[in-house]
Amino acid sequence: MRRLLVVISILLLSVLSASSVAQSEPQPEVDVDCVNVYEAELRAHPEQYEIRAGIECILNNQNAYQVEVETNLEWIYSEDHDEDSTVTVNGNSEIAVRFYLWVTEDAPAGIEGMTFEATVIQYAGIRECTDCETTSSSLDLTILEWTTVDLQQTSQSHQGIFGGDWVSEPCSSGVEYGLNATVTVQANHQNANAAVGFSATVVQYIDEREDVRIVDNEEFISKIPDMIRIDAGPGESSDISIAFPLQEYESLSDEIVIIFIVVYGEEYYVTDALQSADIWEYYWDGGDMLKFYFGGCYIGPEAMEYEYEEGSPIIIETSSDNSLIYLIAGVGIALTASLLVVLIVILVRRSGNN
Repeated sequence: MRRLLVVISILLLSVLSASSVAQSEPQPEVDVDCVNVYEAELRAHPEQYEIRAGIECILNNQNAYQVEVETNLEWIYSEDHDEDSTVTVNGNSEIAVRFYLWVTEDAPAGIEGMTFEATVIQYAGIRECTDCETTSSSLDLTILEWTTVDLQQTSQSHQGIFGGDWVSEPCSSGVEYGLNATVTVQANHQNANAAVGFSATVVQYIDEREDVRIVDNEEFISKIPDMIRIDAGPGESSDISIAFPLQEYESLSDEIVIIFIVVYGEEYYVTDALQSADIWEYYWDGGDMLKFYFGGCYIGPEAMEYEYEEGSPIIIETSSDNSLIYLIAGVGIALTASLLVVLIVILVRRSGNN
């Protein structure tokens, strides 16, 4: 009987000792702290460069032993975080996990959250941890608004006036030059404000083309069309119709080039361009915020064509003496004839100022 009691006592002590050891088994975890390194706001504008956010998450192991950590990223758009590999963090040390986040063009503007999770799956190099706590860090990232506006010409009054690669049509006194077009708006938000604005530049060649000057629009154009606010939401289109009426004028001995300017995009930028002292600065320096569409005609005794071939010198040719004037262009995109004329004017003005 005594032997039986001894055996039972030993078994009970063994069970109690095993339970005590199990209860004292550590459940290690790591602290997680994530930052948006450059505080970037995300952008996936279809016509501008993409903006990504560089994220850095610090895993801090305050235990005296090494841990192996499994990480997980909750983000509904695109990222390059590697979830297939684990991270080893030495005792009483930390390690940084870096990755990028970005969005697709259909991502709506606003705030989107990101959560980075870390779970210890092994510690001390040998022990597996199946019930360790998951720690996490979250960030809110801003997705910027974007709006694009596309203009497609549907018809024009007097063929060859709008949308060509050169100015080649003679102007007619007292005639309206009209443009009909469809404007399409795309945006990643519901409050897209698009507009189409209008301006004009009149250039006069004098002294047998030795000099040029900008002429007041009102001398040749009766009225510049008013800016049109586009009543269309994302994915919608609206038709517009405008006209540039010319004044009655007598035959001239000097050559005149009239450039019709159509500028379109977000209303804020269109308004700013129209109110500026020089709308051409927006063409040269405005980036992708605005788009331009041109028309034009000439007045004078000689037929002129202004043409540009990419990567080649610009050649202006007159039919009277077949003289060639070469102007080296420092741009690498196809330009319309109107830009050529303005380039000449700008160069002449700068030369005069110098």
